[in-house]
Formats: sequence, structure tokens, C-alpha cells
Amino acid sequence: MCKNDIHGIFLLDKPTGISSNKILQKVKKIFCAKKAGYIGTLDPLATGLLPICFGESTKFSEQLTHSKKCYYTIAKFGEATSTYDTEGIVLNSRKVKFSTRQLYEALRKLQKQTVQIAPIYSAIKYQGRPLYRYARKNIVTPKITRNIKIYKLHCVTYNYQFITLKITCSHGTYIRRLVHDLGKLLTCGAHVISLRRLQVSDYKITNAITLKKLHTIIKKYPLYIYRSILLKLLIPTQTTFLQLPEVICSDYHAIHDIKNRIFFLNNNTPQIFRITIQNDNSIFIIGKIDRIGKLILCKVLKM
Repeated sequence: MCKNDIHGIFLLDKPTGISSNKILQKVKKIFCAKKAGYIGTLDPLATGLLPICFGESTKFSEQLTHSKKCYYTIAKFGEATSTYDTEGIVLNSRKVKFSTRQLYEALRKLQKQTVQIAPIYSAIKYQGRPLYRYARKNIVTPKITRNIKIYKLHCVTYNYQFITLKITCSHGTYIRRLVHDLGKLLTCGAHVISLRRLQVSDYKITNAITLKKLHTIIKKYPLYIYRSILLKLLIPTQTTFLQLPEVICSDYHAIHDIKNRIFFLNNNTPQIFRITIQNDNSIFIIGKIDRIGKLILCKVLKM
């Protein structure tokens, strides 16, 4: 099968029961794309927004990966599991006997959390191998911590044994770990039974397409039509960075003067910004100024 040079971002509504990598390979095959990668791993149990970058868009995947994310999760109190979700075995069961006041105090503590210990069943690597491989063989590894930020932690519903939470957090935050820590604070244990990602950066689940919808398009239309339909589903890469400060240059050769212009326009030096060449939409550039004032062109995308 031929593979095409496709560029842009596809918003997939990932189904449950499949890994992020396997769903990526399925979508990549449907689009007949040469190069593709996903943003932010979702566990097989999880559903929701999984942005997939094609072609030149993969150059900018790091910026999306490190952006804010929003999740909707349902957790069960009274049981702690080995994987912190329903995929694992139950390690202990306890009675749920905390008060509503204690629950909200625990949630407030979690929202202030800035460091999180990664679950032993996770894809974070230790000595070149994912932690879950060690865990499956009962090999103990050092605890790996991550700096995180919880922007919002909202209790949507609570009825004794089950709680629904909406969480906006930074890159690197494990919702499973957050729920597990909540269970520990309330001394009854807890684990995730449902997890759905609602947003990555400015991209929302309401604009995502399901795998079922993609298959429907393939079955309904002939090859030359459904491929053109699929291409229309792609979002231009530069939309990811429209919220960044913009500096406009008269031509490509004028970029060396950017540093002084940024300082003058913003009265400070932004960590990252977008560069637009006047009257030329064929080049999209992301730049930044390092600590010693040197201009770095992080990414250059030929449209």
C-alpha cells in the first residue's frame, strides 16, 4: 500500500480497551500516512482526546505534549488495586467512613500537590525499560517522581462509594495516582473505574472523530472520495500556537533582529513565540530566546 506525505493534526476520540500505540497504527493505516505520532499516552482503559500528528506536525508534538490537559474520571472508594484502576488486582478492601468535610479537605490537599510519584504500572522508563515490565516480574525499582501542577480539581458528583472528578492538570500528571492518593488520604483506598480526556491545550473532545466514524467513511465512499474527506478532517499545525506572542518579519533574513524587537514590544523576553514572515504563508516558525539572549529557531515548518 502506498504511503502519502500528509501534514496536520487529527483529533481522535480514542475507544477503551486498546493502547495508544495500537490505535495510532490503525489511524496511520487508514490515512495511508508515512509519518505519524500521538500526543499524550492514554491507558487502554481510558477514552477521549488523542491528538495524532502527521508529517511535519510531528516536529511540534513536544509543545502539545507539555500543554495543559483536562480529564473526567469516575473512581471507586473502598478498594485499592495494584494498577490504581480496574485493570489490576485488589490489594485491600476497607469500609468507606469518611465525612463530606474530610473528602473536600483531601481534595484541597491534592490540588496543592506539586510532586507526584509515578505508578509502578506506567510507561516511564527506568534504565531503558518501562516500569510496568519490572512490576509484572515483581522487580522493585526506585520511585520516580515528577513535578506536576493541578490547576483545577472539581468534584462533579459523590454518592458514598463513587466519586466523579473533573481535573485540569499539567503534563506528567497521572490521574490514577491522584485517585490512589485520595484513597490513602481518606484511609479507605480508591481506584479509577473510568477515565476520559476532554482537552489537550486548546483542542477539545467535542471536535474529535471516533474510529467508528472513520470506518464508516471508508465503507460509504470510494477510495478517491474518502481520502479527500479524511484530509479535510486535519487541523493545520499552526493553529496549536495561535495563542503565543507573535513577531512579524518583513522577510526570512530579518529574523536575526527579532531578539531586540521582542524585548521592545513585550518589555520582557517570552519563553517561546511564533514568527510570521510577512506576505509568506509557506513558512511557519517557532522560536525562543535562551538564558544568554541567543535566538533559537526551535521548529521550522514548510507548509
